[in-house]
Amino acid sequence: MRATPISCLFKALRIRALLAVSAVGIAVLPAWQEHRARVAAAAVEDNSASLPLPPAPAPPPTRQATLLLPNPDLLPMVKAQTANRPTFDKKASNYEELIQTTAREHDVSPALVKAVIQAESRFNSHAISAQGAVGLMQILPSTARSVGVSTPHAPRENVLAGVRYLKTLLEEFGDEEYLAVAAYNCGPEIIKRYGNKIPPYGETNSFVAQVMEYYQSHIES
Repeated sequence: MRATPISCLFKALRIRALLAVSAVGIAVLPAWQEHRARVAAAAVEDNSASLPLPPAPAPPPTRQATLLLPNPDLLPMVKAQTANRPTFDKKASNYEELIQTTAREHDVSPALVKAVIQAESRFNSHAISAQGAVGLMQILPSTARSVGVSTPHAPRENVLAGVRYLKTLLEEFGDEEYLAVAAYNCGPEIIKRYGNKIPPYGETNSFVAQVMEYYQSHIES
């Protein structure tokens, strides 16, 4: 049957209406999808807010400081080395420069010179012994003259005489300081008589021990 003009017109209008509805649907679809995504995200946020938070990590353990205690086996040795250490008289500082200069000029240890003075006079420049030895280093006038010093009472000359005499003793006994110190007390002839050994004299042994103790104490200080 042939289509009439009116039926053709209705068919065209119907097709146009369907196309219009399809276009609207296509335009609305992205907006609707975006809306659904927002709703889902909001729901996730609401659910996560209600969930309990995970526990915070525990802080690392703090290291305890270790208390270092001295070895008890070493204590007696430490006490023996630090107790009753001899010290020079306070007046020693008055002659420090004189001793340093004179001793070094004659290649003698300043510490050894100080130790001899400490044992002989305790840095008393006016000291006089029963045998007539005078001054800081307790020099006999005859000994002073033998080393070219004529006025051993003056501190500078006294130290000069004592250092010169000590130098000759060191050279005579091969730089053996303990023998030179013993000879300073009792004379070099007695040392030789005992085969270059310290003689069995109480005074000489005590003098050598005292000088060497001061000497060692000064070196370690």
